[in-house]
Amino acid sequence: AATDDLARTVHYGVVAEEVVDVVTGEPVDLIETLAERIAQQCLKHEGVQEVEVVVHKPDAPITVPFD
Repeated sequence: AATDDLARTVHYGVVAEEVVDVVTGEPVDLIETLAERIAQQCLKHEGVQEVEVVVHKPDAPITVPFD
């Protein structure tokens, strides 16, 4: 961080609640769409310039192991 000013941060609790709202909101078929919606919500916060979203699909219908 360029500064130690708490006023220039994003409240993680608020972001977490917003992510829950996105995940439990309008259904999507693709995890890529869900990731994009989560990213767009995070980018609405002032000062947020970049986000990385990882979405896991533990019951993916494939026959090979993956992590």
